[in-house]
Amino acid sequence: MARQSSSKAESEPRRRILDAAALVFAERGFDGAGVDEIAARAGVNKAMLYYHVGDKATLYGAVTTEFICRIRAEIERRLAGLDDPLARLRTVQRTFLDVMYAHPHYPQLMQRELADGGTHLPSEALASMAEVMRITRSILADGHRAGVFRAVHPLLAHLLIVSSAMFIMNAQRLRSRLDAQGLLPADTPPDLLSIADALADVVLHGIAVEKKPGGKR
Repeated sequence: MARQSSSKAESEPRRRILDAAALVFAERGFDGAGVDEIAARAGVNKAMLYYHVGDKATLYGAVTTEFICRIRAEIERRLAGLDDPLARLRTVQRTFLDVMYAHPHYPQLMQRELADGGTHLPSEALASMAEVMRITRSILADGHRAGVFRAVHPLLAHLLIVSSAMFIMNAQRLRSRLDAQGLLPADTPPDLLSIADALADVVLHGIAVEKKPGGKR
């Protein structure tokens, strides 16, 4: 029991540090973020920050890897038991939006990192990204074999899913501003679920096999 309490006590500062770091990195990028500010937001001193996580590069790696691994794990969990390629691809799209919505600072952080060419992403984060791409590739291949998807470049299809989710989440404040001024089109999807389905429809209409009159493909 004492060991469990000790483990929990150690994990709480680490959690606060990672959460604070994610916010600061999202706001300022890797180069602009300071360890002093991260420590202050986490309510710890620099010595404790280094003890629980490490230097700035290690901290950044931990934050980005955790986010990508979280998306990967959630996709795998939601896909379990789903066989239909159409439903599986919709699930991937929805999962990206759901996870980004729950952690809105991460899309901003990752957008900054993409603009920097992924320079600061550690190998663990890159490996998880590649695994998520592999999931999309597998879904597309299964759908093509089943005759419901035409042959498309899997990486480009994956980038459509990821980039659309990232753009939607990073544009939320702009959307609110446009909405307040009555400038959003009347048919704008009203909530996250509607947005996810609409995005999936756009992707699927680009890869689904068109049916000829009479129901033949």
